[in-house]
Amino acid sequence: MVLGQLTKEQMKEELRKLIEDFKANRDKYKSLSEADIETKLVEELFISVLGWSKKDFEKQQNVRRGDKRGRADYAFKIGEKIVFFLEVKKVGVPLNNEADKQVVSYALSRKNVSFAISTNFEQMKIFCVEQDKAYNNVFRVFRDPDEYLTKIQDLFFLSKESFEKNELLKQAEAEGRLKKRITIDKVLLEDLMEIRKLIANDIEKKYPGRYNINEQDEIVQRIIDRLIFIRRAEDMGIQPNDLRLEDIKHLSGDKAYPKLKEIFKEYNSAYNSGLFDPNYDNDCDKIIIDGESIKKLVYLLYESKEGYIYNFDWIDSDVLGQVYEQYLGKILAQTRSGKAQLKEGQAHRKEQGIYYTPTYIVDYIVKNTVGELLKDKKVDPSKIKILDPACGSGSFLIKAYDYLANYIINKGNDSGQYKLDEQGHYSIKTEILKNNIYGVDLDQKAVEITKLNLLLKAAEKNRKLPKEVDLHIRHGNSLIDDEKVAGSAAFKWQGDFEEGTFDVVVGNPPYINNRNLADNEKLFFEKKYKTAHQQYDLYVLFYELALKLLRPGGYLAFITPNKFAITKYGMPLRKLFLENKILRVVDVSQMGVFSDASTYPYILVIQKSHSSTNKITIEKPDIADFNKREATEIKQSELDGSEPFLFNIDKNEQKILNKITGERAIGIYRAKPTAKEIGTGNEICITNKEIERYRILDSTKRIANNKNWLVDVPAILMKKICYVPTASILLDNNHLPINTVYVLHSTNKNISLEYLLGILNSKLIGYYARKKFGATAMQGGFIELRTFEIESIPIKIDNKLIGSTKTKVEKLIQLNKKLNEFGDKNTSETAKLKEEIERIDKEIDEEVYQLYGITEEEKKIIEDSLK
Repeated sequence: MVLGQLTKEQMKEELRKLIEDFKANRDKYKSLSEADIETKLVEELFISVLGWSKKDFEKQQNVRRGDKRGRADYAFKIGEKIVFFLEVKKVGVPLNNEADKQVVSYALSRKNVSFAISTNFEQMKIFCVEQDKAYNNVFRVFRDPDEYLTKIQDLFFLSKESFEKNELLKQAEAEGRLKKRITIDKVLLEDLMEIRKLIANDIEKKYPGRYNINEQDEIVQRIIDRLIFIRRAEDMGIQPNDLRLEDIKHLSGDKAYPKLKEIFKEYNSAYNSGLFDPNYDNDCDKIIIDGESIKKLVYLLYESKEGYIYNFDWIDSDVLGQVYEQYLGKILAQTRSGKAQLKEGQAHRKEQGIYYTPTYIVDYIVKNTVGELLKDKKVDPSKIKILDPACGSGSFLIKAYDYLANYIINKGNDSGQYKLDEQGHYSIKTEILKNNIYGVDLDQKAVEITKLNLLLKAAEKNRKLPKEVDLHIRHGNSLIDDEKVAGSAAFKWQGDFEEGTFDVVVGNPPYINNRNLADNEKLFFEKKYKTAHQQYDLYVLFYELALKLLRPGGYLAFITPNKFAITKYGMPLRKLFLENKILRVVDVSQMGVFSDASTYPYILVIQKSHSSTNKITIEKPDIADFNKREATEIKQSELDGSEPFLFNIDKNEQKILNKITGERAIGIYRAKPTAKEIGTGNEICITNKEIERYRILDSTKRIANNKNWLVDVPAILMKKICYVPTASILLDNNHLPINTVYVLHSTNKNISLEYLLGILNSKLIGYYARKKFGATAMQGGFIELRTFEIESIPIKIDNKLIGSTKTKVEKLIQLNKKLNEFGDKNTSETAKLKEEIERIDKEIDEEVYQLYGITEEEKKIIEDSLK
């Protein structure tokens, strides 16, 4: 093995020299500062011995809070990914429990960082943070410098080559250390929930009946927003007059609340933001909170109940975003005794569309909208207006803010009105908030969190913050401007946001089917939006709104479900898209982007302009790595809004699909029983799982008989969720399918069910379904077939083939029935049965290929596609 440019033996020799030098000069090293130890010993160990280079690690800017450090000394990287943090202490300073907690907390504050290391060179501890209370479970320890040699294999784990091969993580897995990682978002969420309950219960105790649950929640939210801002300011080292919340810990209960009020007052004076304004329109500053409750919540803002230390400056925005998303999903409620409690609010989350978008998706969308706009040299960045019409906790607006700020800093004095201030830094933070960033959301708490996030971005020590954030991040219903329909939430774009037009619109709008809307809302949408068609989803209207609000040449990018591409309700939206330039389509339907939402999304990037020669870039990421994306191009002129958008096919495939024509010969009956009825009776129940090609597996599930559920037999049963259409024939009424199964019959009396079944189970129709209905693809590559899709499968009729195909299918059904009798056994007889089934299957496939006029070359394309 070669580490950097050294062999193992050379590495040992370098290490031996370093240890001998330390032993000979220990007293001298003991007198050195941490900074000198870092340079003379630690960097020497990691560079000269373990094969890292200076470009592989970042020395952190350290902020001290009392006697505590704000960041780890080093962040080591492979490429752009941080793989471990390193904390360095002076020689002789013990690596005690407090130091352990500190370095483990650094790693927990960053997503996907699995290791943390602390050292004073005499000793070293390696922590794997992928387990509960990692600071109490040292992964490897070196108790004196000699152990670096005697445990050299353990030291090798810290080499650059080892991290490139992921060897340390593999070793941790082999030792069972990857079982119980407690993620920082869960820890912080639990503590914020505890703080929320503490304040709410105190309000109810002191002011019984004064506030309803929503008013109470608004007061609590305001206080928590202030506390998070203060903690972030402290960890950034920009708190006014060196005030610290943790000073409250040491006060008696009666002095805690006055001290908190004093801190609020100082922050209001220092930052002049609406966040600390005592005249805000709820009673946040009029109530009195119990001193002991304040002390409890202050403790929770510095250190979790599990002992992890919080550093709000170093917690990923991605982590904070997930915390806020989960926080908003909890609804404050009261028990009968009057105490506040928190409960899951899934209906509330769905209603408001609160689904946190992963950072990598946000990055992509902002880069391909704001970034594309800024490529135009004529654009003045100080005048760009960026909107998220369903902003949630503000992740898109925060990323847009960062992107714009970085661009302006790098462009220097060429960037419009932004100039250097007296410190030599750009005075851009507040200007961007004043001029460039706009957001609307129906959830008032989400609006407040977005404001908080943006204020945190702009905060600098003793600098006033803009109150324009209150004007530009608004509570309202983006889609409804009529107070008769939406009440006070009605939002008038032209009045509420100056002229109400924007250069960039980004976001992740809510996914709500129109069946879940109020009747007056549906009537309003049908009159106002041409995309409110059939059983539309709300995100469709957000696309139309966004294109209305965009200025000519502006950019739009949303992540939404992919159903618009193929459904009937998506037709008006597809036509609207074709009036503009579709620049990019990213198919992330199989990546599991939203862990708790059963959606299969596309990212669409559109420019409000038109070009008859526009080409659309189609990107399909690797399931495990979004940054690895295969890209192809199609001409926009080849798309027809009246037809599904088939982004996953090329010219040759389109030629094949054009050949697959025939009549609509399938009728569908949707089975009525649901999974809820399973277990209520004695009839054999058939679900999606029991249906295979030409056979129905034995089922242990039972269901009650109901004459309204009976199926007219014989009938074809087809899977609803499948990789390719998969069907069999039901011959008796002793089996009852549930509603995950389609019941099919022939609408043409000349077509036997067996003939229809043979075509449906053929490779050709499997290929057709995957290409035509591919927009419904789910994780694992499965598609969810809909009734109109099955009914649209073209069945070609050849009277000469009907008899032959019927005979073959009947034979396949008999063979599969015999195979069923063997269960899971593998015998010579089952092998013969499978061979015979495969042979007849191929014969039917060949007949179907000939029926539809498929050439040998096209046949190869089809079968390669299905592998």
